[in-house]
Amino acid sequence: MKSLLLIELIALAATALHGQPTNGAVYWSTTQPDCSSLNNETPATITNSSGTTIGYSCYVAGTFVWLAAGGVDYKPAKWGTSIRVAAPASAPIGVDYSFYDTNGNSQSMDTTGSQTASGNDVNFALYANQPSEIHVLGATRNAPSYSTTATGSVYAVFYCPDAATCQNVQPQLLYSALPTYPWSLSVPIAWDDLVWTQWSAVGVDDGGTHRVSLVIYNEDTTATTFTVRVYNSAGTLVGTGTTPSLPPLQDLGNGSLGEGGTYGALLSQIISTPLPSGPFKVLVDGGSLYSAVEVLQVNGSSATTLQVAYDSAPVSVASAAAVHSSSIRRLRVEATPKRVFSVLPQ
Repeated sequence: MKSLLLIELIALAATALHGQPTNGAVYWSTTQPDCSSLNNETPATITNSSGTTIGYSCYVAGTFVWLAAGGVDYKPAKWGTSIRVAAPASAPIGVDYSFYDTNGNSQSMDTTGSQTASGNDVNFALYANQPSEIHVLGATRNAPSYSTTATGSVYAVFYCPDAATCQNVQPQLLYSALPTYPWSLSVPIAWDDLVWTQWSAVGVDDGGTHRVSLVIYNEDTTATTFTVRVYNSAGTLVGTGTTPSLPPLQDLGNGSLGEGGTYGALLSQIISTPLPSGPFKVLVDGGSLYSAVEVLQVNGSSATTLQVAYDSAPVSVASAAAVHSSSIRRLRVEATPKRVFSVLPQ
């Protein structure tokens, strides 16, 4: 009787496994999970290679507003961008990176590391606790020497079987040109649901060993020119400049929005008047339009990403800025079912 029962249990288990399509790292749920804690989102649909729906995933998405790969003039170094993420302990995740130029157009890049590929898109699945690192070598069109620096942005989507797992996903992007420049920079992602209209940071730029640079990414549906203001240690406005007009989020149809334009420059290239000595405040003002901002500080042989704060426009009524939760690009993920990703080797 025990042997017959064991055979029946094995048969039932085999049937259950066969009925549950899986690539080994199941980052979806066979029933629609409750994703409402993630900005009231609706789960994304996951399909197999035949287009059959196999499950549903919560997701979080955002943009790394700047990448730099290839092209440093001082051999043997080239700019290199790496993207790291690990699946939380709670469950596997699906990872999807897509690459764009500074105008928000698709850009084919060559990658190595956890996955070697050429193209606009890199995707894979991670088991619980499994880490990954994707190295971006440069634009495919510049291979194999990558003599020209490719710049732009990276859009990242992370799929999870439940909202709690997605809330614990924390990717980071690093870029460096060792040994030409003796430092590397780690920058956070700009999540889609945490955007704002004005941003500020505190930096030091003496035109020599201490330099500040900005990256501004258009997170809205209108092309816009951003105003940059600098305030000295007394809080006095001492310099104002503007960026070129940055393209808006591209219309992908059906109400879905793609990437916007991104702009990177030294602060001294935006502000024509001399920058003040000592610490100063830099304010990036998009008016009523949303953006994501990155501020970098170089101090001789070291560099860091500065803390960027939500702020208010100078003409606004003095009040604390509130985090803006936006669903402006939610349809980009939810509108089209996503084919299941293959797993990385363990």
